Amino acid sequence: MCEEKTRLTEVYGDATGKFSHSVNELQEKVGKSSIEEYERFRRASEEWRVHSEQARLALEQHVAAHKC
Repeated sequence: MCEEKTRLTEVYGDATGKFSHSVNELQEKVGKSSIEEYERFRRASEEWRVHSEQARLALEQHVAAHKC
């Protein structure tokens, strides 16, 4: 198996896991935290969503380019 594909798959898995965790934390804050705290969690969740999407694209591009 391609080492780069393995690495990119791990990066993507880590990013999606952190995104999922951040969404769960955000849901727990609804109605239980200040607006400032909620916004902080919302921004973190959005950052992990973007990172996850970038990791997915990098993996897809690698697979398409290298046919692995």
